[in-house]
Amino acid sequence: MFFTSLQVRFSDCDALGHMNHASYFHLMEEARREVFELFNPSMDVTTWNIIVGSARCDYILQANYRDTLTAASWIGHVGNSSFTVEHALQSAAGLWVARGQAVLIHFDYTTGGALPLPAGIRRALLGHGEGPDGAPALR
Repeated sequence: MFFTSLQVRFSDCDALGHMNHASYFHLMEEARREVFELFNPSMDVTTWNIIVGSARCDYILQANYRDTLTAASWIGHVGNSSFTVEHALQSAAGLWVARGQAVLIHFDYTTGGALPLPAGIRRALLGHGEGPDGAPALR
């Protein structure tokens, strides 16, 4: 499991004063950084080899400007060329704010097609299969 501390930025908020629904996806993407580094240790975009197949988010509680959220990220499923990253965002008070998920695909941008997951990366992904205690299920 990976943990990332994230602060809600002013630009993440809308006119109602809480974090805009689209901003949750930005925070979850940032929380996937350590997963990205398994594929691209240098984070060099000229050799990027991952693409998002789908993403979803269940909103549980509102988050506000300057709130510090902890994103727990873990691997829920590993397929031949794709894998699922699960996310649970928790407030500093220990309350669950959101629950998300993204399916990522090992991808060749030159051919426009999926690639099999390399054995070493598959093992690394499988080593992060446990989620946090008490994390809500996706609805």
